Amino acid sequence: MPDEGEALHALGVSATTGKPLNDLSDDAIQAEVGQPKPPGPRESAQAARAESAGERAFAVGEGLDGNNLADVGWGVIFASNIDTKIKDALQPLLDLRKEQGANPFVIYDQDGYRPGETAFDWLKRRGTRLDVVDPNQGVPFYLLIVAPPDVIPFEFQYTLDLYWAVGRLWFDTPDEFRRYAESVVQYEKAATVPTTRQLALFAPEHEFDAATQLFNRQVAEPMRDGSGLKPVPVGRRQKFTLQSFLAGDATKSGLTRILRGDIPGGAPAVLFSGGHGMAFDRGDARQIDKQGALVCQDWDRSGAITADHWFAASDVPADAKVHGLIHFMFACYGGGMPELDNYDRLNKEPKRIAEKPFLSKLPQALLAHNDGGALAAIAHVERAWAYSFQSDKGGSQIQGFREVLARLLNGDRVGQATDTFNMRWAALSTRLAELQVDLQNGGDVSLKLLGQFWIARDDARNFLILGDPAVQLRVKDMPELA
Repeated sequence: MPDEGEALHALGVSATTGKPLNDLSDDAIQAEVGQPKPPGPRESAQAARAESAGERAFAVGEGLDGNNLADVGWGVIFASNIDTKIKDALQPLLDLRKEQGANPFVIYDQDGYRPGETAFDWLKRRGTRLDVVDPNQGVPFYLLIVAPPDVIPFEFQYTLDLYWAVGRLWFDTPDEFRRYAESVVQYEKAATVPTTRQLALFAPEHEFDAATQLFNRQVAEPMRDGSGLKPVPVGRRQKFTLQSFLAGDATKSGLTRILRGDIPGGAPAVLFSGGHGMAFDRGDARQIDKQGALVCQDWDRSGAITADHWFAASDVPADAKVHGLIHFMFACYGGGMPELDNYDRLNKEPKRIAEKPFLSKLPQALLAHNDGGALAAIAHVERAWAYSFQSDKGGSQIQGFREVLARLLNGDRVGQATDTFNMRWAALSTRLAELQVDLQNGGDVSLKLLGQFWIARDDARNFLILGDPAVQLRVKDMPELA
């Protein structure tokens, strides 16, 4: 995290103003944390997660292999009264996981989720609690939520994901569900894989914009060049080739080329992108379709920001080669949009920023592509902040990003690979709870510091998986590139 006096950079651009999203003001921070209070059940549970995790790599019990479905199980949580056409469309995926010996294999259907239910309540109903996962108690480690976020909230997924590996799937039509399910089945059963053994890195950098300069300096360039005493570019240890599209190369046409596989080596298995996501105001007719669209190098700030400057779902080419891709995107609203602003409480009430929460369209378009969909997307709900890649002194600290990518490139299932983010959220929750208690007891704790930990905690929390959390790259079937 940056020092108290430094700006709090968000990676997003307002479609209304054409400018980067404002950093949080001191007044906004004070409005959120100005009334000290003891940690509640959620903070206590997160603190317990961090304390019990210790040096553990994952959240499954002793002796269990988190990549083996026969050890840890797989399940799906359907929204109640879901259209049977959606269930039928997903049946090939359910059949596949059952055939693979997922144990337990559980379908949570009509009474799978009750309106207003928290993750704590949901687990209690099933005879377990938020703790190291023992699938023998009946709840599988891998859980796929099939529901929009206004039916099963983002918060339910965040909390359950502290220990479980949770993904979410939701589309507008049953046909999109069918395309995704069939894509996963085809990828896992085909004789060969459609992607190559390489990672693509995409990160614009604008000379007038501090946030993208910071991201390139502290994340993209260290990933490309390596950092520390033994600099190793990301992916090299896993024998993956890296194709980087940074700064001037990170154009809209450059991203199109990546998705088409029109780059040296062909279609990448993983795409890591970082930069601004588009932010549209509530009431803007473009919000549902364009929120979280990726701002590319084409944005020159000479006039209004337009569709020529961002990459949205509608820009995914019909001939894209994204079958088998995992896209890790770091941008504001890249994964979804809450109904209420997670941070702005200047009026003592959360600010309403959407008519209802929704998933962003770009990752959905990749997952349900006509020519074979991506396996999964890892993306951010709400704003994405520089806290995700900065140390307490404001320097580059990207071990979390590199760890997730390394696990993906090693062939770990995506829900297993992203457990690093959950541990960071839990650790920040612990520190925040400690600061709140110190403040309540009269300690010398600045509200600015408290606010920074609060933002950093929620920033770590708001990563989510879109797609089946049990998907994994078939690394052994990818030949090394020359």
